[in-house]
Amino acid sequence: MKENPPKSTALSGSEGLSGQNKRKRKFPEWFLSLIFPDRCPYCQQVISGTDTECAICRAEIPSEPIIQYLPTKECCVSPFAYASKVRNAVIGYKFKGKKYYSRSFSKYTAKAIRQVYKDHMPDVITAVPLSKKRLRQRGYNQAEIVAAEVAAILNIPYQPLLVKTKSNPEQHHLTLTERKNNVKNVYSVIGNADLSHQTILIIDDIVTTGYTLSECCRTLKQNGASVICACIASALKI
Repeated sequence: MKENPPKSTALSGSEGLSGQNKRKRKFPEWFLSLIFPDRCPYCQQVISGTDTECAICRAEIPSEPIIQYLPTKECCVSPFAYASKVRNAVIGYKFKGKKYYSRSFSKYTAKAIRQVYKDHMPDVITAVPLSKKRLRQRGYNQAEIVAAEVAAILNIPYQPLLVKTKSNPEQHHLTLTERKNNVKNVYSVIGNADLSHQTILIIDDIVTTGYTLSECCRTLKQNGASVICACIASALKI
């Protein structure tokens, strides 16, 4: 049977195509949000598109940040302890593709930074980099997403400053001594930039032994920077 030609529409030309393309782009997001709505990172309750966590979990978030010092003596602030609901949320964010969890992490990390560093805010915010291999495997740098969002919240420039030059084993598989040696000389400053007279805030997702952040700090300080740190959650016991 011969098919009838498609009916003409009120939209035509490039304007019509543009309108159709917009609808095509919007439809999957709208459709997926109904089937897979955003959930609270901490308890998995369904939340609205404007919320970053549910009201119950929001009320449980500590009002005071964790302040600790790395093996290299830099200050590191965290809004959360790496335990219970937060631990599960970070694992989901880091390993299960729940990138939208960053909205909640960034909000509270920025709040902690304001509280602790209010008199010494940084000139630039950067993130602990991943190796090219790890970035290909994961598809995104979880620390970089949070760092860029925190920078936007605080109205401070975000800039990638470090590159990971070696693909070393993941820290959580290693002993304490192995972790310390595993990160030695694996980072370098991009373009060997002169960072004199700049205060750099470097952000990671989790701090456990502190050796990864310490090595990043050491590398930045070699190029003249003053360095302070923040992370989403702290498991550091000092």
